Amino acid sequence: MAKSPSVDLALRAIRAIRDAPETYDLKRDLAPFLRHKSNHVAAAAASTVERLEAVALAHDLVEAFLEVMNDPAKRDPGCEALIAMAKALVSMGEPAAKVYFEGVHHVQMEGSFGPPIDAAAPLRGLCAQGLARMGHPDALLECVNLLADKEVPARVGAVRAIADSGDIAGTLLLRLKTLLGDKEEEVIGECFNGLLRLTPVPSLDFVAGFLRSSSEEIWERAALALGESRLPAAFPLLCQAWEQTAQAARRRTLLLSIALLRLDEAVEFLLARVAEDRDAAAGDALAALALYGRDESVRKRVEELVGKRPPLKGVFDREFRN
Repeated sequence: MAKSPSVDLALRAIRAIRDAPETYDLKRDLAPFLRHKSNHVAAAAASTVERLEAVALAHDLVEAFLEVMNDPAKRDPGCEALIAMAKALVSMGEPAAKVYFEGVHHVQMEGSFGPPIDAAAPLRGLCAQGLARMGHPDALLECVNLLADKEVPARVGAVRAIADSGDIAGTLLLRLKTLLGDKEEEVIGECFNGLLRLTPVPSLDFVAGFLRSSSEEIWERAALALGESRLPAAFPLLCQAWEQTAQAARRRTLLLSIALLRLDEAVEFLLARVAEDRDAAAGDALAALALYGRDESVRKRVEELVGKRPPLKGVFDREFRN
């Protein structure tokens, strides 16, 4: 068997392939690095497969993944290679069920400066997404288990997988998880995003209901999820919340959420705030409009408004000229 090149040489070769893939035979030149003795090299090779969308190497990814799983703690400390391989397969939409079932159940406890950590938590979440995207009949069953996983990345992955599944039953799971709560707001935020992807119209009022939450973190994640949904029906809900709160911090978040909608009426609303509101509030609206900094028509109108309001020039310079 040919000796593997050193880590530095291997990484250099992978970078060369990534930068000029048309000059290489990927099956011949890239695939062998997936089975390199260094998990760093194997991970770099898998990430390059993903970046190049080299679907012809999907079988090589599967074989390399299953080989590492024969002794994962020794072959892949930190799960770096396994995660990169699974991520490549999921992103390319490969129906690699054997990989996903291995990964969704994998736990890899490793030493740290404190208590042992589970390096495989992100892998479990990724593999749940793989099962969901391939429409596997057991995908939601695996996701239900992961929703109660001890690790945040696994729970977040489960929520994303449920949203990816397109299964209307997933709405019930995400609503239940949201209502039961989670000690990490990140998970609830993913539930908001997932609901607005999976069943947008029925989920709008449900998510907007959390704009009345006493938790600042939950409130903020609900507002941003509504903005990121880009649903036109979210605009009046965010405007209503903006009108009903006098808290400057919440108003700032709502203005950003409105900007995230990327709607013409959202831009008009923000421009009106710049033109009509007091300096501090107008500055917040101006900062939100920075999302449109590359839109020449919006930028021109902003510059005209700032020209009439000198106190806003500092905000404009900071937000639009960096």
